[in-house]
Amino acid sequence: MNRTIAGVILLFISSGLSSCSFHWHATGKNAKNHDKVATDTSQTALAPAAIALPAKDTAMTKVAAVAAPGASGPEKQLIDQLTPLLNARIDYRTFSGKAKVHFSGPDNDIQFTAHFRIRKDSVIWVNVTFDAFPVARLFITRDSFFLLNTKDQEITRIPLSQAAKILPTKVDFTSLQNLVTGEPLRKGTITSASTSGDSIAIDVEDSSYLQHITFNKADSTIRTGLLRTRDAKGPQAATTYSSYEMINNRKISTYRSLNVQKGTETYILDMNFTKTDFDEELTFPFSIPSTYTEKR
Repeated sequence: MNRTIAGVILLFISSGLSSCSFHWHATGKNAKNHDKVATDTSQTALAPAAIALPAKDTAMTKVAAVAAPGASGPEKQLIDQLTPLLNARIDYRTFSGKAKVHFSGPDNDIQFTAHFRIRKDSVIWVNVTFDAFPVARLFITRDSFFLLNTKDQEITRIPLSQAAKILPTKVDFTSLQNLVTGEPLRKGTITSASTSGDSIAIDVEDSSYLQHITFNKADSTIRTGLLRTRDAKGPQAATTYSSYEMINNRKISTYRSLNVQKGTETYILDMNFTKTDFDEELTFPFSIPSTYTEKR
């Protein structure tokens, strides 16, 4: 596969898997269990050497303006009314989910299963299987990114702040977390707002990104989101949210489609969640076998 697939959390998954061949079958050696850690490692140090902490995260810094220049009257009132909607987040301690994922890009068309576990604002853990065989495991914290490539027995570890070295764009922990749970990818300042028919639309800015988000007027659920960098030539990601279900008294989208445009290349990622739960007691097993080599 090529160097990267793209997209936010599944940018991570697919780019990590870009070095893996999906045309393989598990043997006794490949099928062995490397996971010796069965406890919650989110609160303990990992076996690998410590990664230098990145510079202070300014990803969520708002632009100076509190409203669009010139916004007044009904539009300003609408912006004031919608700001709490933009900033609202699902209340949970932990999240777990299983999703059937279909990815298509310039060089690949694949399907795989992803198991997600999140300790809110702390750890994102992902286990990826292909035809029921383990392919990769990811462990992402606010500072660091670890990827186990099971097939090739390789480990990749980098500061999260340096993710742009292997991905089309930089990413931050909160946006990854929000993509998995189906929430607005980023906070920011609403610069314009409008209503039309059964939908509400807002434009949002922060120091690095521009967003256009539409909500269903009837229940305030997200319908679509468009995220792009301030660089007009940079990548952009369009997401649709559908198939909402009430799960543990929380309404979430169980089907999402992510369309990433990077130059002339298009990547499409469909996520169909078949199982989700909140606030269960979770473990985040992750260890690096001594036989694995580090990919640099």
